[in-house]
Amino acid sequence: MSLRPKRVDFNAVLPAFRDELCNMFAFTNASSNMSGIDMFQTVYDLCTAHPKPHSELLFQSIGEFMAQHAGLTLEYIVLQDDLVTAYATAWEQYRIASGYLDIICEYLNRSILKLKLPYGVAATRRMLSGPGRFPSMSIEALAYHIWKDRVLLVLHKYHGNGLIYQLLDAIRRDRDGETVAYAHVSQAIASLVRLNQHTSKPLQLYIEIFERAYLEETRQYYAAESSALITQNDVSSYMVKIDERLTQEVMRNTRMCDSTSLDKVVRQCEHEFITVHLAEIVAELRPMLEQEKIQDSRIAYSLLMRVEGGIAALLEIFQDFVAAKGKDIIARLGGGSSGAGGSTNNNSATANQKDPRDYAEGLIALHAQYMDYCREVLSGDVAFTAAIDHAFRLVINDHALTPGTNAAEILARFCDSLLKKSAKGLAEAEVETKLGQMITLFKYVEDKDVFQKFYARMLAKRLIHGTSVSDDAEMGMISRLKMACGVEYTTKLQRMFTDTTLSAELNAAFGRHCAAEVAAAGKPPVVDMNVMVLTAGSWPLVGIAGSDFALPTELEQNVMSFTSYYATQYSGRKLTWMHHLAKADVRVAGMDKRYELSLSLHQTAVLMLFNNNVRGSGEGPAAAAAGALSVADLCAGTRLAEADVLRILKIFLDLKLLIHDAAANTYAVNPRFTNKRTKIKVSAALQADTPAEISATRTAIDDDRRLYLQAAIVRIMKARQSLPHAQLVGEVLELAAASRFRPSVALIKKCVEGLIDKQYLERVPGARDRYVYIS
Repeated sequence: MSLRPKRVDFNAVLPAFRDELCNMFAFTNASSNMSGIDMFQTVYDLCTAHPKPHSELLFQSIGEFMAQHAGLTLEYIVLQDDLVTAYATAWEQYRIASGYLDIICEYLNRSILKLKLPYGVAATRRMLSGPGRFPSMSIEALAYHIWKDRVLLVLHKYHGNGLIYQLLDAIRRDRDGETVAYAHVSQAIASLVRLNQHTSKPLQLYIEIFERAYLEETRQYYAAESSALITQNDVSSYMVKIDERLTQEVMRNTRMCDSTSLDKVVRQCEHEFITVHLAEIVAELRPMLEQEKIQDSRIAYSLLMRVEGGIAALLEIFQDFVAAKGKDIIARLGGGSSGAGGSTNNNSATANQKDPRDYAEGLIALHAQYMDYCREVLSGDVAFTAAIDHAFRLVINDHALTPGTNAAEILARFCDSLLKKSAKGLAEAEVETKLGQMITLFKYVEDKDVFQKFYARMLAKRLIHGTSVSDDAEMGMISRLKMACGVEYTTKLQRMFTDTTLSAELNAAFGRHCAAEVAAAGKPPVVDMNVMVLTAGSWPLVGIAGSDFALPTELEQNVMSFTSYYATQYSGRKLTWMHHLAKADVRVAGMDKRYELSLSLHQTAVLMLFNNNVRGSGEGPAAAAAGALSVADLCAGTRLAEADVLRILKIFLDLKLLIHDAAANTYAVNPRFTNKRTKIKVSAALQADTPAEISATRTAIDDDRRLYLQAAIVRIMKARQSLPHAQLVGEVLELAAASRFRPSVALIKKCVEGLIDKQYLERVPGARDRYVYIS
């Protein structure tokens, strides 16, 4: 190939070049004296001809050839019945030929556009006006420009837009399940994008000629189909069919149309299939959840998330459904709706109070079920996880569902049932698992201060009576509470364990002290005694007994010895003996066999009075009858209230350890007492919560809340000096939430009134809803 410029007769070489163009565009192998390399050489020679290049003449000649070819092609296309196939075939040949010609004319492109382009790259979109018939552009751009003007737009304007109608008909037939020539449809539609690729708006032709009509056809087609489907099928079947249809439409658009149409056509389909029939779909969601149709629910979620408002509707239904399931669980346990005005101080024991396991385990199972449902069916959508959380907050904090108690108290009792040694059938690992699940429910509780009070009191009883399943389980539960609520929440609970550890060390030291005294005096102790020293501020013990209780004579010396020893070890500390929490192990002799009774200290004192009385009257039934005591005698001997003595006597009568002489109204030891067990735990009933203890705990919670709210109001008003009522209530609620309870607005108002009476606050004259702090 020669690169040296030379003289060239344009009219002499053009016929051969045109013949080669004819072969190229006609895809024929007709004989020719010119080869491919010769075409490159001819273009180069004409563009570098001396003394004047023939670039412009060559460009216009090529344009005239392609215009003539396009005209002949149009004549052929319009004669065919299948316009799509004829157009697609002719266009594909024209596109390939013009692509090759653009490569051959690369030097001409640079000459015409005065721009040096990389080999094989399409010419710039810049259009330069020239002196000839065709505007200056690359050969490929010129080819597309000619095809658009001489073929496509002529078909569109002067031949009834038959091509587009046949394209839309092919798509409709494909939707109907008929066989369609996908390749030809795709090639024809792709030409609409390619023809404009060298302009500043490459998609304009595609949108104006095809896409608008395509979207309208889609709307009409699926509007009719969706109406027919919703009428002929139930909603579940309808959703399955439209889910398949949407998948098919995505594949169809990907196969036939430009990718820019995908979102538009899918949105159009979603509108006709889902948005238009949203009410019917939403109406079926709750029955779908009730019948646990997993696959249908998964499809419903995938469909509703496509349209605006769909997920919101599903969220609302899902949340209400989960809340209703939770309320049904509680209702089946015996807790009914008592209305918003249900009293929180009702001391009657509900089913939930008797067995909190059913309450807690039912809600735990429900929570696990729908969290799994959320992961498996709803793709772990955080919005639905939040809906589960909100539903459980509604259920757990609805006091009307559990009249006479609330969720915080029930969960505290559930923990107590797990952490007691009486929790039969549970391994330690199972206890840990259930406690971890309980914390999930605990996080939804608003009245965490109620849980703290009840849990602390129950923990105190477990530690005092030695009924904890294990120290590790107790500390594990406290660690979970610390993670959920912070260190301050569990400070007193941890202090209890510290006291039990220190008490064990103190008892060991006291034992060594007593052993030394016995060795010196040579007199053994009457009884073995173990004392727990508890920090008054850390142990929430309700109903502390007075000091009038008369200790059994056998214990007086031990108590005095410990008191003296403790005073020598810790100066400035005062011991208050809580005899109502003490217990004793007593051996009973003189019966058919030897028995060992586990008693409270009050029970022991009563029984010891009978023991001393019988001892002074001899032996046998006559002595037992002679040792009979009246209630007055027992009250005088123990200094207990008559009601307490009667309650203790009833326990011994039920056990048949004592007998009652109705005529003399006296009680005596039953000398014929017998029992299958040799170890009898009589004090177990006293370790259970009494109505008085429950009432006192609730009263203490109410008192603490009032004091906290009054202190919070004073702090806020001291800082602000003056506030309107609504803002004050809002700030108090925010502070109370940080303190782990949510007071009622009525309670806040009562606290404000109380502070006005105490002259901490006053109302602003002329503005009854505004308060001023009195300094």
